Amino acid sequence: MWPLNMSARDCLRLPGASATAWAVFDAAWYRASYAHDVAHLNGAPQAAVLAFYFETGQSLGHSPNMLFDETWHRQTYPAIAALVLDGQFPSAFDAWCRGGALERSPHWAFDELAYRRRYPDLTDAFLRRNRLVNGYDHYLWRGDAEDRSGHALFDPVFYRANLDPDKQDTARADGSFRHCLKTLSAGGNEVRTSIFFDLVWYRERYPDAIAAHDPGGPRWALAHYLRNDRPTDFDPSPMFSERFYLDRNDDAAALVASGRFRNGFAHFLAVGLNEHRAPTATIDLAAYAARDDVRRDLKRGAAPDAFTHFLSSASRPLPAHSPPEEAASHAEFRRRAAVLAVGAGRRPLRFAHAGTPELSVIPVLSVIPVLSVIMVLRDQFALTMMTLASLRATFAGDIDLILIDSGSSDETRDIQRFVTGATCFRFAEDIGPLPGRNAALRCAASDIVLYLDNHVELAPDAITAALARLHGDSKIGAVSGLIARPDGMVAQAGQILWRDGSTLAYGRDMPPLAPEVNFARDAAFCSSLFLMARRSLLNELDGFDEDLVAAPYADADLCLRIRGAGYRVVYDPAVNLRHLDDDPSTNHPAPDIARDAFTRKHAAFLAGLPSPTPGRLLWARLADTTAKRVLFIEDTVPLRMIGSGFVRSNDILRTMAALGHAVTVYPLNGCEADPAHIYADMPDTVEVMYDRTAEDFEAFLTERSDYYDLIWVARTHNLATVRATVERIFATAATPSPPLVLDTEAIAAVREAGQAALNKIPFDVDAAIRRELRDASLCRTIVTVNAAEAELARRAGHPNVAVIGHTRALSPTSRPFAERSGMLFVGAIHRMDSPNYDSLCWFIDEVLPLVERALGWRTRLTVAGFTRPGVSLARFERHPRVTLRGAVTDLTPLYNAHHVFVAPTRIGAGMPYKIYEAASFGVPVVATDLLRHQMGWIDGREILSASPDDPGLMAGHLVAAQRDETLWHGLRQAALDRLGRDNNDQEYRAAVANAMRGPNP
Repeated sequence: MWPLNMSARDCLRLPGASATAWAVFDAAWYRASYAHDVAHLNGAPQAAVLAFYFETGQSLGHSPNMLFDETWHRQTYPAIAALVLDGQFPSAFDAWCRGGALERSPHWAFDELAYRRRYPDLTDAFLRRNRLVNGYDHYLWRGDAEDRSGHALFDPVFYRANLDPDKQDTARADGSFRHCLKTLSAGGNEVRTSIFFDLVWYRERYPDAIAAHDPGGPRWALAHYLRNDRPTDFDPSPMFSERFYLDRNDDAAALVASGRFRNGFAHFLAVGLNEHRAPTATIDLAAYAARDDVRRDLKRGAAPDAFTHFLSSASRPLPAHSPPEEAASHAEFRRRAAVLAVGAGRRPLRFAHAGTPELSVIPVLSVIPVLSVIMVLRDQFALTMMTLASLRATFAGDIDLILIDSGSSDETRDIQRFVTGATCFRFAEDIGPLPGRNAALRCAASDIVLYLDNHVELAPDAITAALARLHGDSKIGAVSGLIARPDGMVAQAGQILWRDGSTLAYGRDMPPLAPEVNFARDAAFCSSLFLMARRSLLNELDGFDEDLVAAPYADADLCLRIRGAGYRVVYDPAVNLRHLDDDPSTNHPAPDIARDAFTRKHAAFLAGLPSPTPGRLLWARLADTTAKRVLFIEDTVPLRMIGSGFVRSNDILRTMAALGHAVTVYPLNGCEADPAHIYADMPDTVEVMYDRTAEDFEAFLTERSDYYDLIWVARTHNLATVRATVERIFATAATPSPPLVLDTEAIAAVREAGQAALNKIPFDVDAAIRRELRDASLCRTIVTVNAAEAELARRAGHPNVAVIGHTRALSPTSRPFAERSGMLFVGAIHRMDSPNYDSLCWFIDEVLPLVERALGWRTRLTVAGFTRPGVSLARFERHPRVTLRGAVTDLTPLYNAHHVFVAPTRIGAGMPYKIYEAASFGVPVVATDLLRHQMGWIDGREILSASPDDPGLMAGHLVAAQRDETLWHGLRQAALDRLGRDNNDQEYRAAVANAMRGPNP
């Protein structure tokens, strides 16, 4: 049979009248699927139902049988849908019968062209010889029975292996594909059809999307994934990221955009998989494929490709969420625990408390009480000993350890042989974790209580960090941290609570260095795997509610009551631990019972929470709904050591954080610094997207289009970079654009005017400023660093201008005048044409020789500051009077050692932070007149200055400041006094708050 160019009427037959399976009209299936439309045909013969399909059903978008999906076909092939709408075909099925069957797929679970490519024996000659129409005809005739795969996400062997044993023979007899479609049509339970698609994870990730898709249609996760009309919005498993893959692979993105591939995953399975392209940011498939053991396995046929090998062991499919590395890490975790348990047998762990030892590592405390640690145990002796060993190694202070043995049957019954100094209570049967914790609470001796699970390994300083956080704010009631799996990936970074009472572990499956999980925040609730709280508060609340017996509702209930008592529950990523969560002995009662009780108890509170949708995840992670959410855009992460205005940005960020705002930093040029350096220099409540660049900005802002209350853009050129993206996204967003603030940091036109004057070139500064600020019309407020530049912005037509200068705490160095020597220059040099490099060259060439004439061998210039890679200071390396120190983490010793600070800037704009810094350390400053005017300081009182045209005057100032102790002390004290007047912290905070608030209406 080869019915090319035949209509649906010519092809479609009743059972027994056609040998082509997809051309058989299934009247029983049709009645069940379109019951409302064919209700008048109840009891009518099959021929009447078929006639209804031809006359009416096609126009209604009906499918003739379960083997052809009319709705999906029209969606997948919009050109065919247009022809049907235009009346050229009565249905997509009709168009398919008229020749489309050779190249277009009939059903979302079968790929015609891929099937033919996968099995090259299905030549045209073979099909003709066997009177088969196309690949689908062969698949239904014999391919399914031969366990051939008709789609990348439908593996018949894998499908049957996941069925209940009593259904596997039926599936083999029917054919796995037909059995799957029958089960779907009958509303049966879904099972996995492919190792590539994780339906359990998918259901948890996209519950609302599945429910909302095609009302009345299939509710299977796979059906939604392959039938939805936004295919790039959904990931098939935690092992593939659409966003990452399409952002990383421009060719794939172009092919998806052109319609060649449904989404990035389809491209990956067809192309990227064999090229070892990375499916996520955390999976280096090329490196994995290059491993000797993997190459050996692939060579012997243990897996068809490296990605399949990664997702499965050589002998059997792994459970959901358990790639080989994770399973291995769990095993290694248990092996390490066993070794530590043996060590404890030889030398018991010692716990005791006898007082309140000093802990200088916690700066907010000079003395800390004994820490009470409560653990409820039930078997798992080796894991318990690992937890206790890490507890003892992590915290050097006294520990009041309370162990509740809840009916153990292993060595845990004799734990006092291996742990000394602990208080142990033993119960003959399992009393449950909550009664055990509540009983132990009555015995706690410390003002601070830590609930700790016995399957964890604490990172160094985890407890110290939690104590510091708890004691840093008297309104913090409980603290938890980043809980990782044994493989290092995040298990939870705080918990989210939804309106319907469901919960979500935030950050699950993220890498532990992901920006999204590396900032401290108030959480809806945190897990009691590690929960540190105040004993007085726990006693006031009567501990855990023992009626809420299923995790995580007991944890959520306790944390909500802590918050209801006026305290905060804080997630702190500095509190870090690993947890083994596959304990087979853990007995969790039915969560629905606990959830129902929890939702009844907290119905009023839950009513104010968002519904459980992925789009509300960002909001739900912040328990403090009053915090203003701010997107702070900069060139790079504003680390203090790189100077060039980044110190000021850092101060503004710190002020925003201190004001209680939820700030996200986005570096358009990325960040070259190590994450450890980044987080050491950032407020710990700020989300730092250090791994993103301008290339990722559109996707980032699209995802968060209605999240931010304010966008703060540092530097005018960054506004030019993001303006088009901001306007495009918010033109179609559901909510209006948040107000924008442009922080000029320094008006570049002022610097350009200085350069022109230096070169004696005419320059229209007002016109240059108008050009520079041409994009500022998008902004509610413009921020300048001083009043002079504020006036320039107003002259350019921007009336809403705020001024935020610098802030600097006074910390004068103590070394006396007689014990100091030399001159100090501090400045970051990012380019060879930068003002700092120009000033250094001018000073060393023109001024330093004049200083040397007066001071001789005592002449010494120390140069410190960040130098970007590619910038060379080689011309100064052999200078006998110059010492190059490069980037210095702590500048205090340098300021303490030198007589005078030199700021020889000839070209510049804004406000010179380096003068604030030097003066705050009590080091007199000699600068150019340009900088003195920017500061508004008085020559001869707070500063000494000279024109760049008069190097002799600058040299004379420098010599005098190093010889005249009276002059030195006078300059030092006058500058400190000026800073004390100008650097009021409250005024600085008010300036930042006013700029964020905008002009009064």
